[in-house]
Amino acid sequence: MRIQSISESEFKQIDGARRVIVHDYPQKFGLLDLGESLGCYGLSWNSSSIIEPVTTISQDKHILWIGVEQRLAGINLQQGNICLSMSLHTPVFQILALDECTVVLTEMDVLLFNNSDASIRCLEGLPEIAADITVDGAELVIHLLDENRLILNLQTLQLKEASPSK
Repeated sequence: MRIQSISESEFKQIDGARRVIVHDYPQKFGLLDLGESLGCYGLSWNSSSIIEPVTTISQDKHILWIGVEQRLAGINLQQGNICLSMSLHTPVFQILALDECTVVLTEMDVLLFNNSDASIRCLEGLPEIAADITVDGAELVIHLLDENRLILNLQTLQLKEASPSK
């Protein structure tokens, strides 16, 4: 699933209902082709060429997640409808598909979405800028820029500081 760069005029030709992410003052435009049965979707964002959209398909293959800058969207791959579109407070860094949920890491938050219906399962603010996330069994390990780590238990949704590594 590749996002092809297009011009502003090409973007404006895409039906409004198929513009999955739209920025108020866009500088870049993209076309996401999901094949003959679902068609094409448009995206626009403001950043320079350094920032590119992040895409991930849920483990059950039902939702395509797209994040760019401070926007997140989900497209239902069975019906082709946009099942989620939301603004975030900080930019999307990473999207990780797990068995029962999809994890979205932003600069200052971690969000878990249920794979069944794209509803929010958990939203936690972070005390420091995030670097990345990894999974260790039933725990989500959130690495912070200051080299500290947080652990989010994926069953209980309890967030705690990790013990300092030796």
